[in-house]
Amino acid sequence: MSQPFFSHLDMAWGRLFHGRGQSEVPDIINFADTNASWGDIRAEIVTSIKSGHVGPDYVEILDIPKNAVAVRPIARLSVHDRLVYDTLIFSMADLIEPHLRDGVYSARWKNKGKLFWSPVNSWVSMQKHGVKLMEETPFQLARTDVTSFYEHIDVHTLGIDIESVGTNLKIVERLTTYLRMFQTSSHAWGIPQGPDSSAILANLYLLPVDEFVHRSGMHYLRYSDDMMIFDTDRETLRNTLLEINTILRSRRLSMSSTKTDIYEHNQSLSQLEDLEKDAINYGINIGEGGAEERLYKLFTEAVEGVQRDRDVKFALFRMGRLKDDRAIPWALKNLKDSHHLASQLLSYLERFPARYATIGRWYESTLYLAAGHKYDYLEQRVLQAATRQEIQSTDIRDLAWGILQDRNKSNLPREFAARYLGRVSTVADGQLLRREFEDESNVNVRRALLVAMYEARSVSRTLLRSLAASDSQLTWVSRYLLKDPLIPLPR
Repeated sequence: MSQPFFSHLDMAWGRLFHGRGQSEVPDIINFADTNASWGDIRAEIVTSIKSGHVGPDYVEILDIPKNAVAVRPIARLSVHDRLVYDTLIFSMADLIEPHLRDGVYSARWKNKGKLFWSPVNSWVSMQKHGVKLMEETPFQLARTDVTSFYEHIDVHTLGIDIESVGTNLKIVERLTTYLRMFQTSSHAWGIPQGPDSSAILANLYLLPVDEFVHRSGMHYLRYSDDMMIFDTDRETLRNTLLEINTILRSRRLSMSSTKTDIYEHNQSLSQLEDLEKDAINYGINIGEGGAEERLYKLFTEAVEGVQRDRDVKFALFRMGRLKDDRAIPWALKNLKDSHHLASQLLSYLERFPARYATIGRWYESTLYLAAGHKYDYLEQRVLQAATRQEIQSTDIRDLAWGILQDRNKSNLPREFAARYLGRVSTVADGQLLRREFEDESNVNVRRALLVAMYEARSVSRTLLRSLAASDSQLTWVSRYLLKDPLIPLPR
């Protein structure tokens, strides 16, 4: 494999290190240890890909909430395995791109992958395109998506697709090997959810659907598996949906019955982004009087009755930028009940450092309410925020110990519990962290404990030197800690 091939590895690393494509699985130290030894780690990954020894030996599946009760299975890969996967896919992205129609907005690779870095902008562009179509012609709208799309992609069929676009046979072999190992090393199947590079494979897998709709002559927009088809005749739209269902079934996929419908013209615009949001956004950008009040009104309407999560996210992001604190009471009271929005709620609250004392007390009560229940994502996000905001609390400290020592939890909240404890530790905590490190079997939690011991000044340089000289998975973090760094706070 040539040197240009491995330029995709550098792109994959830059994307991961700078926080893109990994927000759902944050790192306790923002991959600072990997960055400090990138030259050596890069050489290992290059050797792995060249030799064909690819594929994860272990994958942790995290249940990330989609709403108050449903979850998505996000694959957590090691840095090495993640970069192997991304590099293999990025190396073939240029071959897939020419086959994608203009109506496909997800994971586009134009301009050397630059568009791939802005998924939110791509989604908004698709919505605006849909609105424009509806305004120009009295179309009806057929909308559908695929049930558990990534999980039901057939790897054998995908391998044929990858080869059919002219991908180098060595890459085909390595990528299919990787995906088979992914399925055997976890209780997941299909392709990994989490890495944005999977969206490139998803586009390839849905090419038969794209081609069918294109040949029908209808207007068609797609973002991943979210499909919108426009026509003036309802029967034509119905026939099209039935044919799409047949194509999906031939690819081992099934159409979502709850998200498939045909909407009359007057209903269709409500299926797209509300034009009021565009007006609010424009008003804020030009400093128009009254725009902030319209934004707050949108927020209050979104949280009344049946909560409109998309509008809540839209409003909180902009209210945070405007330092509008009127949503703070709702955000604090609803941290647990709206735990699937924890990332957005906590990011909003972080905009108000003068209120951290009050916010910290709500963090305490939220963690108490979550204790003993399945709120791993919420606990991880709250501990991450408390660490980043440097909120010191004996109650959060005690709760963090309970999370760290609960081996029935997923590893990510336990890692952030360790990181928090390292920041607020007493002398006794430092000694207990050493004991936890000795008894812990999971390498990710051991890494977090090693960092916590370092911040608690309770790790010996002898231990760090021993680990740094080993071939264990703690080599890189030990080498990093031996440099006496000021460890970055988690993003």
